[in-house]
Amino acid sequence: MTGSLAVLLLVAGAVLLTAGAEAFAENVVGASARLGTSVLALGLLLAGAEPEEAVTSMLASGQGHPALAAGDAIGANLVILTLTLGLAGLLTRLPVGREALQYGVAAAVLGAVAWVFLRNGLLGRLEGAVLVLLYVAGVAWVWRRERRPPMVGELAELSEDDRGGEERGDGRAHDDRATGRALLTVLLGLLGMVLGGALAVRGAEGLVDVLHVGDSVVGLTVLALATSAEMVALVWAARRRGLTQLVVAGAVGSVGYNATVSLGAAALVSPLGLGRHNVILDVAALTALLPLVLLTALRTGVLPRVVGALLVLAYVATTGVLLAG
Repeated sequence: MTGSLAVLLLVAGAVLLTAGAEAFAENVVGASARLGTSVLALGLLLAGAEPEEAVTSMLASGQGHPALAAGDAIGANLVILTLTLGLAGLLTRLPVGREALQYGVAAAVLGAVAWVFLRNGLLGRLEGAVLVLLYVAGVAWVWRRERRPPMVGELAELSEDDRGGEERGDGRAHDDRATGRALLTVLLGLLGMVLGGALAVRGAEGLVDVLHVGDSVVGLTVLALATSAEMVALVWAARRRGLTQLVVAGAVGSVGYNATVSLGAAALVSPLGLGRHNVILDVAALTALLPLVLLTALRTGVLPRVVGALLVLAYVATTGVLLAG
């Protein structure tokens, strides 16, 4: 693949990612009403789902590149917890509620389990199956907790507007059609993000040969940034609509997904032999701890801007060290 084609694929992927994120953020409130759950739940389970990460990791594992597979999953978490969350904290007032804190701690636990499994340098099929099952259990937990919860803030105001419309005689059938369309648009937006991520991955792979670095570093940097780019797009789209709760939920959900499904599915395809001294293990330990930065919002309920700045700097520094090494 030529360099110009690789850049073109990256641009096309970015356009699809942005369009998909806009559609998702625009209709997520209506979709949550249709499903009878909260925006937080949809952020955790839909925006947080990273199928392109899982597919990429599985393909890399099946083609005999375990370091690329694990590096993509762990590196995506590094991007999301530093660059994405940090930029969001700098650009807007990012509220972190009690539920988001609890889910953040849960994501840290999942990251720690993944790191423990990786410590001996080999992630086998049995360990991969355990990780996938942990995600399934987590989905059931979130869904049970978030079914028809009380809504607060701007979400409650939107709910009151909907009730007001019904009292004015808009009709339940019209409301059902509207929320049904919102749900469909959310799913189409999610599909757009997946397709955009796939194109971005293909473009990133085309640029890999130019960098002349190992699979571990490529997975942790270039490939991880390409496959997690939809989260950056989603942060921007959610910020523009004031759905800052979606930013934290999507970030936390993505971290949990990558630490379990992306890694676990890759190991199910083929055991991931990394070696005990692979740099991926160090980054996995770091990303297991990073969700706990949300605890800095415990007193004020808002992620401090200085923490956002430090997270962005951490991403730049870590990427620089990886590429230089």
